[in-house]
Amino acid sequence: MKKKQLLIGGGIAVILLLLFGVWNLWFSATKVAFINYQVISLGQISKANDNSFIKISELSTDDLNRLAGYDMVFINAMGLRITEEQRAQIQKAADGGLPVLTTAATNPANKIISLDSIQADILKHYLSNGGRRNYRSMLNYVRVHIDKKLFSVSEPEAVMKRADDVLYHMDPKKPEDEELGFNTVAGYNTFLQHNGLWKENAPRIIVTGPMGEPSGLIAKLEETGNMVYPIRSMRSFIQNHGIDSVRPSAIINMAHGRMGEPIVDYLAKQNIPLFSPLNVNRLVEEWERDKMGMNGGFMSQSIVTPEIDGAIRPFALFGHYKDEEGLQHAYAIPERLETFVETVNNYIALQRKPNSEKRVAIYYYKGPGQNALTAGSMEVVPSLYNLLQRMKREGYKVDGLPTSSKELEQMIQSQGAVFGSYAEGAFDRFMETGKPELITKEQYESWIKKSIRPEMYAVVVAANGEFPGAYMTTSDGRLGVARLQFGNVVLLPQNAAGSGDNAFKVVHGTNAAPPHTYIASYLWTQFGFKADALIHFGTHGSLEFTPRKQVALCSNDWSDRLVGALPHFYIYSIGNVGEGMIAKRRSYAGLQSYLTPPFMESSVRTIYRELTEAVKTYNNLLPADGQAVLSTGNKDALNRASLAVKKLTVKLGIHRELELDSLLTVPYAEEDIQRIENFAEELANEKITGQLYTMGIPYEPIRITSSVYAMATEPIAYSLLALDKLRNRADGQVEKHRTLFTQSYLEPARDVVTRLLADPSLASDELI
Repeated sequence: MKKKQLLIGGGIAVILLLLFGVWNLWFSATKVAFINYQVISLGQISKANDNSFIKISELSTDDLNRLAGYDMVFINAMGLRITEEQRAQIQKAADGGLPVLTTAATNPANKIISLDSIQADILKHYLSNGGRRNYRSMLNYVRVHIDKKLFSVSEPEAVMKRADDVLYHMDPKKPEDEELGFNTVAGYNTFLQHNGLWKENAPRIIVTGPMGEPSGLIAKLEETGNMVYPIRSMRSFIQNHGIDSVRPSAIINMAHGRMGEPIVDYLAKQNIPLFSPLNVNRLVEEWERDKMGMNGGFMSQSIVTPEIDGAIRPFALFGHYKDEEGLQHAYAIPERLETFVETVNNYIALQRKPNSEKRVAIYYYKGPGQNALTAGSMEVVPSLYNLLQRMKREGYKVDGLPTSSKELEQMIQSQGAVFGSYAEGAFDRFMETGKPELITKEQYESWIKKSIRPEMYAVVVAANGEFPGAYMTTSDGRLGVARLQFGNVVLLPQNAAGSGDNAFKVVHGTNAAPPHTYIASYLWTQFGFKADALIHFGTHGSLEFTPRKQVALCSNDWSDRLVGALPHFYIYSIGNVGEGMIAKRRSYAGLQSYLTPPFMESSVRTIYRELTEAVKTYNNLLPADGQAVLSTGNKDALNRASLAVKKLTVKLGIHRELELDSLLTVPYAEEDIQRIENFAEELANEKITGQLYTMGIPYEPIRITSSVYAMATEPIAYSLLALDKLRNRADGQVEKHRTLFTQSYLEPARDVVTRLLADPSLASDELI
């Protein structure tokens, strides 16, 4: 009996083993691994997969020991970085029978393929042509013809050639199906009309570039009243004049890198704003925790090069999310999408709205009390007054503007002041007579809910107490915001972004959250005043230096939240490029440059003329290179010449600057006199600025001329020296003695500039 039972049990076990083997051989899931594929590409492949018996995984190069667990491996070798050991792991698995297909190998050693040529070519064609149908067929091909499974199999379709359609759009009736393609704007417009997406006189927005998954963005733009034109190739769309039929109000380029000069030229001529939203290229939660936001090569491609094209608003829009299988997908971040689309709509509305209806908030920077308004290299109040006058002439509603900049300055001091914590009496008078905007707790908290995350606001309360805090408050619990309003234009002082005695640190960034007054001012601009545009006036304020990320900001960053969706413009010095970049990237500012002060002719040379002549006398007595040591008589003459230089040096006080002695009986050494010579010559050639720049007032011709001399002479001189070095016409003495450089190169360079100013047609190689 037991023997019979054992035989039956053994038979069952054998059958189960056979069934398991059969299941594994013909019926089990097909496991496909992808190595070094972009998240967007792999996400599209994953979306195309409708077969639950095909399992897709992303495999890192650190997990190559798991290759044996897969039935097929795809490797994108473009930019693949693997060690010799890792390459050997892949090769060993391929030699052992694992189907491997490597594409786009820039390094021949990485081109590992274990499929036959027919299978490899078919899979490559599916990959290169892309699209849901091709990706779906590719996966089915792997299951049927490579993994050779018999269950849950769909015969793959033939490769669909990549659509060379110019425009595309998801089919609203079949959102999971292949995107529809269109070769003409007319055909696309007909599609919009048939699907309820046509809106007469609506803004038209072009969306292009492969670095973000556009479906959510397109849907949100359409939902908010726009017509969207998704373009596969922007260059061909412009070259074939398709864009002329669209006449877009804005272009959103999701690709990183440059679009190219022809496209930029077209956008500039047509005055079309270019938006370049960012893909943070990692999991959203990782990016939010990062204090930097973005760096390295990805930053240069995603932020720096689009800036060269004139792109605005480097706004983090796309990020990565994991699905149930652990695969990452690139999607628009929901709360970021809302703000970004609102921003685009606001820029378009600004284009379309009459100037008389536009509401503009202008922030200026000033110190507390009676301190003047400040901005680098600018006369602030006259410039601000000229701007307001110009706005009035352009049709903006600027009511009640005073008759002079002096009157405006007086109004700012009385109604648009900033107060230190010490100025209790002045503050009380201001609250009574300065006409501040008074904000209630209910208003403030409603704005906070719209803009500021609870965890951010908790930090504000921890640092400053509950609303309204201890600054700019009334006895009934309201918060005062200083401002001057002229019709639809409001002027606001930028309050201190922090507290403490270190003014530089408060302006250039602290780690503390800004106080209620600072936050309330910007939120009132957004929601109370309902500004159409935000302007910061002059270099620079503190908004772009508030805490957290450097670039690719998130919704936990103060400058991101306080600008919100407002179009932002910054009147910024053309001479401060570094901090201007910070303003562009951390406060989404479009920079409007103003000029630096003009350069003036230096009058210092006459002061040092006698000293310069004494130095020349000394230098003429020095032995030439390679000559014998001086005789006793010549040494005495050299010492007398040195003492003459020393007497003048001490008289002019130069010895103190150079930390030299003042004993008039002891001659200076040659190296000391060389230092004196170069110092005096440097001062004589020093660029001296004239008056501060006032917007709207051109420089006098004499100032323009002197600035040209100051900016052009030295580059020409050093270029001439470089040419002479190449021709072996310059020796070491020229660079050793500054006066010699002036005589031999600076003065001839100045002569070149003089001739070119008199006759620009002389500009040629022969001139030099």
